[in-house]
Amino acid sequence: MQAQHLPGSSPAPLAGLPLRASQHLRIALFGVIARMIESCTRGDVDAAIQAHPFLSEYVAEMALHVDVDHGLEAAWRPAQVAWEDSARAAGARLPLHALHHAGVAPLEIELLLAVGLAEEDPRFSDLFEQLQGGQRRPTLGLLTAWWRDDAEPARGIDAVRRAVQRLLDLGLLLLPNPDAARSEWAPAANLPVWDALRGDLPSLPWLAVRAPDALPALDDLILPDETRHACAALPTLLDDDDPPVVLLRGPEHNGRKTLAGALARALGRPLLLAREALPGDDARWRTFGLLATALRAIALVQAELAPGETRSLPAWPLGGAALVVATGRHGAWRVAGDRAMLALHLELPAEPERLRHWQAALPGQAPATLAHCAAQMRLTGGSIRAAAACAAGLARLAGRQAIAVEDIRAAGRTLQSGRLETLATRLHAGGALTDLSIDEPAREELSALLARCRWREVLAQGPAQIAAGNVGVRALFAGPSGTGKTLAARLLGAELGKDVWRVDLAATVDKYIGETEKNLDRVLRAAEELDVVLLLDEGDALMAGRTDVGSSNDRYANLETNFLLQRIEHFEGILLVTSNAADRIDRAFARRMDVVVNFRVPDEWQRYLILSMHLGADHGVDDRWLQDATRRCALSGGQWRNVATHARLLALHAGDRGVGVEHLQAALAREYRKTGGSCPLRPVRSAEVIRPFVAAGGPAP
Repeated sequence: MQAQHLPGSSPAPLAGLPLRASQHLRIALFGVIARMIESCTRGDVDAAIQAHPFLSEYVAEMALHVDVDHGLEAAWRPAQVAWEDSARAAGARLPLHALHHAGVAPLEIELLLAVGLAEEDPRFSDLFEQLQGGQRRPTLGLLTAWWRDDAEPARGIDAVRRAVQRLLDLGLLLLPNPDAARSEWAPAANLPVWDALRGDLPSLPWLAVRAPDALPALDDLILPDETRHACAALPTLLDDDDPPVVLLRGPEHNGRKTLAGALARALGRPLLLAREALPGDDARWRTFGLLATALRAIALVQAELAPGETRSLPAWPLGGAALVVATGRHGAWRVAGDRAMLALHLELPAEPERLRHWQAALPGQAPATLAHCAAQMRLTGGSIRAAAACAAGLARLAGRQAIAVEDIRAAGRTLQSGRLETLATRLHAGGALTDLSIDEPAREELSALLARCRWREVLAQGPAQIAAGNVGVRALFAGPSGTGKTLAARLLGAELGKDVWRVDLAATVDKYIGETEKNLDRVLRAAEELDVVLLLDEGDALMAGRTDVGSSNDRYANLETNFLLQRIEHFEGILLVTSNAADRIDRAFARRMDVVVNFRVPDEWQRYLILSMHLGADHGVDDRWLQDATRRCALSGGQWRNVATHARLLALHAGDRGVGVEHLQAALAREYRKTGGSCPLRPVRSAEVIRPFVAAGGPAP
């Protein structure tokens, strides 16, 4: 068929077409179509159009740009090369060119495009079906017949087969029928990669793609000066042909992903974020790497490793794509091959950076409120932004424009619940340490603990010989049951304005090897990053002294102890450990405790104060009787609380207006019976007190 031009007209050069990815793919596909038309009919274009009329549309469009009178492919290829040269000179980002630059040969690109033709025009599927007797994708046999050139060794039959095999190995092509004879293999395009070649951002459930203009600028990030200086050089490193893998270490929600996005924007590249852990999934990892290469994107993987855990990253299918790993402080990362690795640590923001986060998240709010939050709440940058948004909503629900500190604390609890509820329980924190009746040595230690918690950031910035850069505070509350250890933890949290979460040992300890350590690390990490007081009640269950290894159980128990020792030493939050049997705790734990508070059984004066506090001011018991009872009954503080609670219950159930002597005596006798002892007070028989528990029914009228 001879192409017809208008009189006096000449083909319009390809150089005038837009320099974008979709245009490049279309131009390259026309080159492939030209070869197919000439190969299937040995150069007879008219015969090809007669057999497949839709091909006339492609021939007519090619004739608008090149002189096709002397062969379609011979005319089109030089024009295609010229357009590609001008696009590269203009700095256009073309995925096909990125694949070629990464090592995909021209023959391999042509075969990839031939397989993907049906994705652009389904009429090619009909063409393949007619030529192959039912197969709607080109088989290896058909591709070999069309692309082999025995006169050119680089394009011989073996070269074509090797090229298709390499495309399969790279993941650029997929093979749905691997059990068929090789000549009948019908490869398919990897659709997410094909979409990227068209210039479209792929849409996958495990992948998020952010365009450069949707990412933050590096200058807008809130970073310490030292970190900002280090980040300024990262874009240049990531722009190399073989960039290092960048590890962004630090807490969750602390700007690791935001920084990766800013680096991508600085290079004018998109950000590819893997929503799921990929290194163990070969197919997804290959697709992820191919997308990063084709789009020249910054690829971001996120994973939190436990101490001692190691994760290996496979090599990219094609080298050269920039890879950033957002991870925590612990664990080791390895990369296949000899690719370099660079680590950058993003620590929790200091008070000045926290204040800037609050000001950016809550513009127009009272400076004193924001300053208080920055000073009292040691949160990550992401947690500050999330808490600020939630607090603003709570204030609006209450009909206020101004945000109060209580709104922010309530908002913080919503963040805590999502990360701590499965492994810990939040305790009510209210009152003050002055409500606790303890001896003076214990009170002095609690006061020292309170001061240490308040000044922990300043202490960590002191001389290197004593500060060690650790802002964590670890305290051991030791003493018999019922002496106020858990109550002291709750009161300490109230004094500090922080929530108290008690570790749930039943949910934390796991029978499977290594799972207990992972659970402990998860709850400790969450406590660090959400700035809560973490209470490890009955800590001797996890901190028992190490024993000689006589069985595998001993060995794994020692491993758990060793893990907890190391993790507590580097803990950066406030950890309180209580124990009824401090002598069973490994001595290495005691050395790591900053404060040890010994709770003793209360003396008679302390017992009097405890009972008076629990009874309140509305009781009708003679004070001399109270003094005599607390002198003769040597119960713990928790037991006196039980006595007061039960006495109040008896009074309510009997319809009495207040707690009387008979109620207290009955409650004391009951408490002694619980422990198998005898109450030293003379018993009082009171039918009015006992009867309500014999008769059925609810509260007395």
